[in-house]
Amino acid sequence: MRTVKDNGIMKLLLTFLMIIGVLAGAYRPVHTAHAAEDFRLWRQMDSRWGDTAIGGSNVRRSGCYITSIAMVAVASGARNTTDFNPGVFAKQLNDIGAFNYSGGLSSWASVNKVVKEISIDSANLSFKSTDQKGKAAEIKAALDKGSYVICNVGGHWVYVDGVIGDDVYMADPAKDDILMFKAYNNANITLYQLLKGKTPYSGFTPLYTPDGAASVTTTAVTTTTTSTTTKAATTTTKATTTTKAVVTTKAATTTKAASAATKEASTTAKPSTTVTYVKGEYYCPDSRTVTVYSEDGKETAAVLEEGNIVDVTAVNGDMGEVVINSKKCSVRLSELVFAGNGKKLVMGDINNDGAFDGYDLALINEYIISRSRLPEGVSVLTKSEIAAADISGDGLIDNTDVLMYLMRICN
Repeated sequence: MRTVKDNGIMKLLLTFLMIIGVLAGAYRPVHTAHAAEDFRLWRQMDSRWGDTAIGGSNVRRSGCYITSIAMVAVASGARNTTDFNPGVFAKQLNDIGAFNYSGGLSSWASVNKVVKEISIDSANLSFKSTDQKGKAAEIKAALDKGSYVICNVGGHWVYVDGVIGDDVYMADPAKDDILMFKAYNNANITLYQLLKGKTPYSGFTPLYTPDGAASVTTTAVTTTTTSTTTKAATTTTKATTTTKAVVTTKAATTTKAASAATKEASTTAKPSTTVTYVKGEYYCPDSRTVTVYSEDGKETAAVLEEGNIVDVTAVNGDMGEVVINSKKCSVRLSELVFAGNGKKLVMGDINNDGAFDGYDLALINEYIISRSRLPEGVSVLTKSEIAAADISGDGLIDNTDVLMYLMRICN
């Protein structure tokens, strides 16, 4: 039994813990980029940087915004994929204390401090149009002026690759779909931001030609001279100012030119249009909420927020079975992101960044606090992360582990 003095010491330590949690952004995990790759294939849950802490969160849970901006940095020529990626970008932003506790940017100006060649040129802009055609036209107008566009699709940010007809092509930090209005409900696509790059936006070549999408035929008119513009990992041949390129769209027609451009642009095979979900842990991505329903689907059993994790014990189509407060419930898996197969982490290194530090202390603090407000069956850490947090080895995550963290860090 703890004495009054022991309890007093524990309260003091917990107060110190809270301070450490707030200051966690000052710590700097080391990440380096790998070989050159197509930036449009970057995913926030990539094992190379997904666990990189940003504020009190990490890239995997809250990194869609900075991943989308990192894509702009490469697309505009300000950075290249040989030594830059979302993990490197996250570290650089951490170095200047750019993140708040939830993993969001405290100031948009911080982007320009890290990558001086790019800047956020607008606040969140609301679409004036309500239908897909009108929204696609608004985005195209911005692209035609040389701006880069990132779009909010219901609390989640994606990089806009280009527009063909009424189809908006995107690079999504959370999934492989490339047609924005096919992947997301039009009603949830309400906001976008404009960014200025090192060079103005100048076109794109799709990663592949999706079924049902318009294809591209490019013809040169009044040919005088031509030049080849290389944008990041995508090579597109365009006319100079003396050569006007004309783009036409043909519904449901794949031309030889489009096929050739697609093969040149990427060796990545077209992702399957049929998604098969599996049992395991899933988390709620970015700034959105996902409803968990009672077994009969008539009542709300829980509302998942950004970073919340549930364990799916059975799958039926795109519906997953989860247990909330000892009752079987269901959740739509297309609204969640698979957390991956559980991996054994080094004891104490919760975020798997190779260090035992204040980031881990912030995560264990968040976990302890969250238990009082989250229903049973919902967590802010995966099973592997919880196991790594139990450095006392007693099967519980509590003040004992907090004390051991503090003693380890202070030493």
